Amino acid sequence: MSAHIAMQFTAPPESTHATFGQDVRVRIALHETADGGITIDLKMQDEDGHGLGLGTLVFDFADHDLLGGLSLTGDKLRGQHFSAGRVRAAGDTGRGHDCGANFGRAQRQNGPAPRSAAAHLAHDRLCITLDDLAGRAFSLQLVPTAANHAACAGFVIEGRLPARPAAPTRKTTSTDGSVFGGLLDEIMPMMSPRAQQLGSAA
Repeated sequence: MSAHIAMQFTAPPESTHATFGQDVRVRIALHETADGGITIDLKMQDEDGHGLGLGTLVFDFADHDLLGGLSLTGDKLRGQHFSAGRVRAAGDTGRGHDCGANFGRAQRQNGPAPRSAAAHLAHDRLCITLDDLAGRAFSLQLVPTAANHAACAGFVIEGRLPARPAAPTRKTTSTDGSVFGGLLDEIMPMMSPRAQQLGSAA
């Protein structure tokens, strides 16, 4: 008699990251959160871009129908914008994006532009995942950190948000026909030849 056990896997919150830029490098990390949102972490490399800080991040979103329910929050966030293909950073002459996050700017009332920041992206009714952002185009504007610096367009890094991590290969079917649901398939290769012979004799 054979019995088969259905094995189900619940994916935990996932994270992915990448570093962009040449003269000035910035690490961008995406983290799925337990509340169904995504945190976008930005951090400038310590040895790079002295005199510059994070100004505005604009990026694309997979489903334009969901833009109306999105929101951004964060300690260093100074503004948010959502509009399909129409969101640009200050002085950006490139194509528009779907979402925008403004961080501390080089004005005294807001303090200097930060060198690291996090923004939490959420939807008011639905859970969003890395699939909604992974591989989407972005533009990151870096601005002078000095409060008395003359206003300027700053420095722009363009790229694509990091891709979702590759899913691990999981064995979900059994070939041993046992109640162990494939467990013996994984154990037998690790046993010594002598132990396998004893098992076969039994």
